[in-house]
Amino acid sequence: MKKIVTVTLILFLAAGVAFAKPYEVNKKAGEYSVSIRMDRNPPSVGSNNMEILITDKAGKAVKDAKVMVDYGMPAMPGMPPMAYKADTMSHGNGYHTVLNISMKGPWYVNIKITSQGKTVSTKFTFDAN
Repeated sequence: MKKIVTVTLILFLAAGVAFAKPYEVNKKAGEYSVSIRMDRNPPSVGSNNMEILITDKAGKAVKDAKVMVDYGMPAMPGMPPMAYKADTMSHGNGYHTVLNISMKGPWYVNIKITSQGKTVSTKFTFDAN
């Protein structure tokens, strides 16, 4: 009986992980709408895949932009701030990058978009675990 309960519990936990929703954030950057999706929810220590979809006022995907991602952790007592850059690659209708999170705690992400000679940016924060 214990084995059946244990196996059932493991299956439910595995199904929860397999069908977990990704971490999603929607922001504005100038006239653009920016949808950010990370494969881990919540983001956690290690590699976190990030997809960035940028749309214009008409809802059309912006595919010709240069997208830079800066991320890091603010200074804490006894620890200097950490700052990283992540290169993006065009991927389908958006852009892909990987954030390598080195420790648990609060992190910030700045996304800088350059298109048609203009640069706009947006930022968001998350707590990694």
